[in-house]
Amino acid sequence: MITAVLEHRGDTLAVELPCRLCGLQEDLSSIGITWQASSLPVSGTGNIHVSLTADEPVGEMVLSRMGCADLFLDLNRVCQEIDRACPFGYDEFLDMLSPKDDPACDHYLLYRKYELAPPSTAVGLKYLEEEAGRYRTTMENYRHAWLMEMEEAEPERTDDSWEYEEEWER
Repeated sequence: MITAVLEHRGDTLAVELPCRLCGLQEDLSSIGITWQASSLPVSGTGNIHVSLTADEPVGEMVLSRMGCADLFLDLNRVCQEIDRACPFGYDEFLDMLSPKDDPACDHYLLYRKYELAPPSTAVGLKYLEEEAGRYRTTMENYRHAWLMEMEEAEPERTDDSWEYEEEWER
């Protein structure tokens, strides 16, 4: 999603976000950075230079919402939340955040009727964290409705194997 390149006293570290927090702390200390990720600004410090890049649209969107005062811990947490909410790709999530004018191009249009919460009014990374939660809840609502539909369509089936058959391939 996001690549962070940190330079400290001639040493360089490249980290892919999201990552495990304990792994991030170990990586930081490997190049002599004693700052905790929970207090290290994504913009760097006087002797820590940070460069953030994204190789996909979801990463670019996260970077566009980030502020200089945001911390590595917060950035990593938001990336983790988005990854958890979008196990099958980011197209629907991105379309939820920025609906398309052309319904044929809007991957999220099918799921809108399963939204129960309004869009977040927060800003920055907090906005993305809340929107990832809203997306996850909407997809859970869709899955529940789909399973109920399947159950109604096949009431004579007694085993639960149908619940797992091709449910996300639609």
